Amino acid sequence: MKENLKKQGIQKKKGKIINYISPLLLIRHLPTSLEYTVKKIVFKNKQPEIIAYRYSGKKNNSEKVFITIPVKDFNKYEPV
Repeated sequence: MKENLKKQGIQKKKGKIINYISPLLLIRHLPTSLEYTVKKIVFKNKQPEIIAYRYSGKKNNSEKVFITIPVKDFNKYEPV
């Protein structure tokens, strides 16, 4: 997954943050099949973390639910 993210993003501050991601970059959490849109990638202690969101499952609600995915959990997600 790291290679896919590097190809689809632009690193704005060298080694700090990748904040231009294709607006259609979706990832799927394998155990639950929930799909998330990747918002940005940040680096903490030189390790990438993905900031992603999905819309709340409630009817007529456009509230976004954000998650942070540490590098150790990348293998639990796949590109859609």
